[in-house]
Amino acid sequence: MEQPKGFEKGGDDHVWKLQKILYGTMQRAHDWTENLDKTFEGHGFYELCTDPQIRSRIYNNELTVTFTWTYNILGAFSTIEGEHLVKSQLGSSYKIKDLGKAKLILGMHIDRNP
Repeated sequence: MEQPKGFEKGGDDHVWKLQKILYGTMQRAHDWTENLDKTFEGHGFYELCTDPQIRSRIYNNELTVTFTWTYNILGAFSTIEGEHLVKSQLGSSYKIKDLGKAKLILGMHIDRNP
């Protein structure tokens, strides 16, 4: 890491300490993941053993499965009521934006047949 202009007189043998976690740093990604894990655990979700970004829970006989990719969460719900419940719970912890029904995931088109 290079010292910013105006701070060169401290010498090259100094270590720089971040005072604030910056978006894009490895530490920030770790902190986000840890925070998200605690939030989902608090709402009764369990991580899938084979993939920690997939979480599920059964609550009042309703099955919910979520898939997380960085800041994006895709959910699959057994009932509309279960969907609304999970969105309100996550919305109490984070500012969320509902993008509607998924049409594509990992290059696969999603078709629904109610």
